[in-house]
Amino acid sequence: MKIAAVTSLLTLTLLMGCETTQRTNTSHATNDRVEVESREPDFAAAAEKRLALGLGYVKRGLLERAKKNLLKAAEYAPDSGDVMYGLAYYYQTVLELETAESYYKKAIKLSPNNPDYLNAYGAFLCTSKKDYTNAVKFFLKAVEKPEYTAVAESYENAGFCTLETRDFETAGLYFQKAMTFNPRLTRPLYGLALMSFEEGQYNRAETYLLRFEGKSKPTADSLLLGYKIGRRLNDRFSMESYGEKLTQLFPNTEQARIYRRMNG
Repeated sequence: MKIAAVTSLLTLTLLMGCETTQRTNTSHATNDRVEVESREPDFAAAAEKRLALGLGYVKRGLLERAKKNLLKAAEYAPDSGDVMYGLAYYYQTVLELETAESYYKKAIKLSPNNPDYLNAYGAFLCTSKKDYTNAVKFFLKAVEKPEYTAVAESYENAGFCTLETRDFETAGLYFQKAMTFNPRLTRPLYGLALMSFEEGQYNRAETYLLRFEGKSKPTADSLLLGYKIGRRLNDRFSMESYGEKLTQLFPNTEQARIYRRMNG
């Protein structure tokens, strides 16, 4: 399951520069008001640069460099929610989940109304901690914030998380809300197909999956689901078609291995 954790932090431009920048102030050095410059380190700017570098290194898989820069950012700005979030993202990436959670909590404590932090923490709880109920609470807290623009994605997240609890009615409601806020989203259609399949509504599942395929490229998950639906409907052509695509497009995935076991 892919969770869409929306945050602008991950799109920060890499900023190169010295360890700290300098803030220039002016002061009246003499009685006749001649101004002279004094230069102080701008730790906030330095932290921003280190944060950008660190997140960039995480995305590139250079994790030792990422950690060094993110910890340095925390030295410069220990009260920055963005920096705490950056560290949470790093520790989640390296699967140090308890440490990651502590930094998510620090970020939210520093900025309790930041919807990006709330959504990201919800995604973390859903995918890493499997705490589905609390995860949904944080997604819903995010969508309550009037300035939040990724409402549809948070409802999508809530749908997939709720699906894990087999509360199909509520999950379907979240998927429908996601598509109401953003009709271009496709994963809610896959979610509705998966939900219908789990409910034993195989024809309805096929309808949703076809709608998903009409708007999106196939994924390993969607192809395996298509094979399962075809199998339940005793549609040999559909089974062969989905199975062939799955093994050709995603041969080394867990989904392909599941298909081979089912078809063996």
